[in-house]
Amino acid sequence: MKRNFLNMAAVAFIASALVLTGCKKDEDTTAPVVTLNGASTQTISLQGTYTEQNATATDDEDGTLTPTTSGTVNKDQTGEYIITYTATDAAGNVGTATRTITVVNDADSRTGTYQCTIADTPPYVYTQTVTASETVNNRIHFSKFGDYDNNTAIYADIASTNITLPSQIASSVGTPAATRTFQGTGSTTTGGFTLNYTELTNGTTFTTAETFVKQ
Repeated sequence: MKRNFLNMAAVAFIASALVLTGCKKDEDTTAPVVTLNGASTQTISLQGTYTEQNATATDDEDGTLTPTTSGTVNKDQTGEYIITYTATDAAGNVGTATRTITVVNDADSRTGTYQCTIADTPPYVYTQTVTASETVNNRIHFSKFGDYDNNTAIYADIASTNITLPSQIASSVGTPAATRTFQGTGSTTTGGFTLNYTELTNGTTFTTAETFVKQ
């Protein structure tokens, strides 16, 4: 009797093992496939428009799934932004896809080191760095406008082939330090631009033209 009981126990154990093995074999371990709508990389202009294109997802067991979206794009700040799309099936398997959106200033091509020539007798030549604004599209910043010490806050706006130097006051710049007001307009070329502007210092107005040639 004891022997039969042991045989029955062995049979039950083997059957149980087969059932467990069968369950393990059928376990869902495949993650959903997430597919982007549109390109995986996009570039938009600073202060432009970003349109979310979303994504789709399918699972071999659950069929069509709706992915969740995480991440944001700040169209008013240059930089690289990652949007992640995530889908989870009934078994807990997770599938993801990402999209990279780069926000750029359309004046980025203007950044660099320039040889600057102020019309004078003789012409006055110096170098400075031009950078693109991180928050205003088509705006550039000068590192040392007019070659005045500490004159780091002057900017200009580019529109097609035109460039504008809005009226700006620079305090305590140059040697000796003085408050100077700059304003002017000009035109752009492939390799630089020209500005015709006035400089008002201590009641005296100086008018000149300055050319900028990218090095």
